[in-house]
Amino acid sequence: MGEKVASGAPVMPMSDETPLVHRAVRTGGVLLAVAAAQFVAVAVLVESRFSGFGLWTTSLTALGSSASPWGAAFNASLVVFGALVVFGLLFSWSAFDARRSRGLGLLVLLVAAVAILCIGAFGLLRSSVPSNAVTWASYVGVGATGLGLVIVTFAMHRHERWRVSRAYTFATGVFVLAGSAVYATHLLSLSPGTVERVVVGVALLWAIVEGLHIALLHRFAPGLQVKVAAA
Repeated sequence: MGEKVASGAPVMPMSDETPLVHRAVRTGGVLLAVAAAQFVAVAVLVESRFSGFGLWTTSLTALGSSASPWGAAFNASLVVFGALVVFGLLFSWSAFDARRSRGLGLLVLLVAAVAILCIGAFGLLRSSVPSNAVTWASYVGVGATGLGLVIVTFAMHRHERWRVSRAYTFATGVFVLAGSAVYATHLLSLSPGTVERVVVGVALLWAIVEGLHIALLHRFAPGLQVKVAAA
C-alpha cells in the first residue's frame, strides 16, 4: 500500500526520486561482503595456528601449502571466496550503468574471482597440478582485480547511487595495480609478504565496503510512494 501523505503534497513513485535496484542486486552486495569477511576470518585463524609464521614476511599462499587440515581450510576459504564473488558480481550486474565498461569491467573481475577460486582448488589438489599453477593464478587474480576495478568505474556515473564510490573504486584499482607492479619488480625495499598483504587487504576492504553499499541500495517495491515537498 502507498504511504499516506498530507493533502496538497504531490506523491510520486520512489523510482522518480532515487534509482532503485532489484532484490538480486542487494543479494549480490551481501555475497561480496560475506566473501571477503569469511576469507579474512579464516586467514587470521589459520595464521594463528602456525607458530613462527611471519605475518608480514611470508606469502599468504604459504598458508595453503601445509598438508595439515588448517592448510586445507585456507584453500577451501579461497574456493568459497571465488565462488561467492562470482555470484555476487552476477547478481549486482544491473546496479551499474548500462555502458560497455560495465560488461568489460565486470567480466575482468569475474576472471579475477575464478583465478582466486583456482588458487584454492590447486592448493587442495596439490599433487595433481603443475607446481607453478598457484603462482600464475595469483598473478592473474590480483592483476585482473586491479584492472577490473579501474574499468568498472566508468560504469558508475549515477551520482545519486555511487557518490564517492566511483573515486574509491578507481583509487583501489590503481593501488592494486601499482602494488602488483611493486611486488613483481621489487621497486621498494619492502618484504614481498608485506606488499602482498597490503594489496590484498585494500582489495578485500573494497569488497566489504562496496558490497555493503550495494546491499543497502533502495530496491524496487511495487506501489511504494514517497512524498515530495510541494513547490
